[in-house]
Amino acid sequence: MKTKEKTGMKRAVTWSLALVFVLSMVGMGLAADQKIVKIPTCWMDESPAFNPWYAKKMGWDKEEGLDIEMILFSSGPAQMEALPAKQWVLGATSVGGQLIGGMRYKISVVAPLLSEEEVSCLYVRPDSPILKDKGFNPQFKDVFGSPTTVKGVNVLLTSQTTVHYVTGRWLGAFGLKDSDATLTNMEQASIIPAFEKGIGDVAALWAPFTFAAESRGWKKVASSGTAKAFTASMIVGDRDWCEQNPELVAKFLRVIYRVNNFIEQEKASPKLIKVYQEFLLDFCGTKMSEKDAKNDLVVHPRWSLQEGIKLSDGSKGPSQEAIWLIEAADFFASVGRFSKEEVDYFKKQNLVTDKFLKLAAEKPLLPVK
Repeated sequence: MKTKEKTGMKRAVTWSLALVFVLSMVGMGLAADQKIVKIPTCWMDESPAFNPWYAKKMGWDKEEGLDIEMILFSSGPAQMEALPAKQWVLGATSVGGQLIGGMRYKISVVAPLLSEEEVSCLYVRPDSPILKDKGFNPQFKDVFGSPTTVKGVNVLLTSQTTVHYVTGRWLGAFGLKDSDATLTNMEQASIIPAFEKGIGDVAALWAPFTFAAESRGWKKVASSGTAKAFTASMIVGDRDWCEQNPELVAKFLRVIYRVNNFIEQEKASPKLIKVYQEFLLDFCGTKMSEKDAKNDLVVHPRWSLQEGIKLSDGSKGPSQEAIWLIEAADFFASVGRFSKEEVDYFKKQNLVTDKFLKLAAEKPLLPVK
């Protein structure tokens, strides 16, 4: 081979190797830019956990550059106890976790996820005298009962939870207090068989136990909504971590609300019910019928991102979310669950913020596939 040809080949090889090197470096740069960030999150075995579960199933978290790790907890207080150890940085919790987190741990409430207006309800047997009166107090027009029929009743409930809050508000509608009734503390799973055996006058239940009550013909006398014991499942986070990682919080919220959009689009379709049943069995360990799975979706309506921003808006006074939290804190203080000092501290925290939601809304949510 001539020297000139050899030189040309060497140059071609050199240029090829250089091109491969440059492309590989570019690829490495892109990979670095698209690095997936693991986000440890906390959930309970209930409806809110469907959002991250489905997002992971669809790979939607990866599309936002996240790897959402789902950690299961038995209760809101248990979630909060794990926060100082940094076991999680974001997640969903209900009123118990929200109050304890705000009073005793350093959390921020970053977004409302779903309404719990019809999740927790009070039931009586069909022959209960409580059903004779409805709307005794005009401010609670859809609540059943009167001072005469309610005073002295035995309520089976799980103490210091949402159903306790509903019970307190129900009694308050008739000018009564907890001390005007017998409150029997029981786990939710034990209330159904006890009430069937004739124990108690009122069963205070949350979904899916409410479905069992309705299947037995028991009658609803009050709910979170009708008793004005408003609560919501909210996304909360480690306050310091959220302040240091606002973009990651926004990406997480974009994933969560994308699933809310999917649920709204499907409207309890057979496709949604089927995948929801899969979630219940896989993550919650619960085998639920199609009917009950549909009911569970119906009683857990989710908000859109824009609705979440409105509920979190505190520009003209306390946000709607903050009002719900303060009302719940005041109630539990009235029954001795929290001290006045704890509640006063809670009210000064300004836990609710809409800045992460607004940051998330700066880009359109990715489409539902």
